[in-house]
Amino acid sequence: MPHARSFTIVAQHAESQPAKKCKSVDPTKEWKRRSPFWDHYSFSTVKGKDGKLVRYATCIHCHVAKYKADPRYGTSNAKKHLDQCDAYQAYLAANPLPTPEFDQKVFCRMFADAIMYHSYPLSIVEHVKLREMLTYLNSKVRHITRNTILKYCLLEHKRLKSMLHEILADVNSRICFTCDCWSACTSRGFLTLTAHFIDNNWNLKSRILNFRYFPPPHRGVDIYLFVVGLIKEWNLEGKTFSMTCDNAGSMDVMVARLKSDLQTFGTLPLGGRFFHVRCCAHILNLIVQSGMKVIDASVLKVRETVNYIAGSDNRLVLFEKCVVDSKSILLVSC
Repeated sequence: MPHARSFTIVAQHAESQPAKKCKSVDPTKEWKRRSPFWDHYSFSTVKGKDGKLVRYATCIHCHVAKYKADPRYGTSNAKKHLDQCDAYQAYLAANPLPTPEFDQKVFCRMFADAIMYHSYPLSIVEHVKLREMLTYLNSKVRHITRNTILKYCLLEHKRLKSMLHEILADVNSRICFTCDCWSACTSRGFLTLTAHFIDNNWNLKSRILNFRYFPPPHRGVDIYLFVVGLIKEWNLEGKTFSMTCDNAGSMDVMVARLKSDLQTFGTLPLGGRFFHVRCCAHILNLIVQSGMKVIDASVLKVRETVNYIAGSDNRLVLFEKCVVDSKSILLVSC
């Protein structure tokens, strides 16, 4: 029986290994009692037969059970005693644990918060296994559809938007805007307007005022009408300080017309001299792209080489072998 022989060898090997010594703990020092079972015990430190101090835990209900209270020993004995302690069971009967009432609306609001915070799809509320788990946690749960959770998400968006309106109305400082118009991987255009301001506690805050689908054409006049409508919607005409955007020609047209409108109301400081701020990141991007054009031929060769090697498993194995051989040659030469 080979299995029996192997078991004997493993057992002998285990017996030959020295037992690991647990790190001693000073019983006079406090230790973090994370388990809720320790709440039903009182602690005392006594001197043992060997003269060393030992910490004991005594049940506060029956005052009979006494166990060594040490992080090395765990909470198994304390838990088993409470399950069998008549005094503790009588205490539970007289003082039942409070069970919070289930509120379906609170559940839906919390589910909507989780969806918006973690960017979950709305269809997650209709997943079968998730519904089974929620039913197991609370049988009073009434499952909802994606249309219902969408309503709760829109209500939360409306509440947060109203809260942001109040915050911006109370701001005493000027507000700087960042406008960005870009296309997603689906070729759909979007426009984002972000407000940057210092609150009354002198903390720098940034809030996205709009993240919306922006259909073509992306002309300067269209962007201007879109942005000026947002500024008026948030009642920020008299608090505007600057507008940061990229160096596209359409953005120059938008900023020029917006600056002209705000100057008419006389709300821009210093006559709008510092109103238009060009995005440094976009300028740096243009510089890098111009520099990359110089090495376009080399980059193209590297791409073709990678595509050729990755096109076959055999080529990939040969390439890895060449890499190993080249490393060994370099080591020998060094």
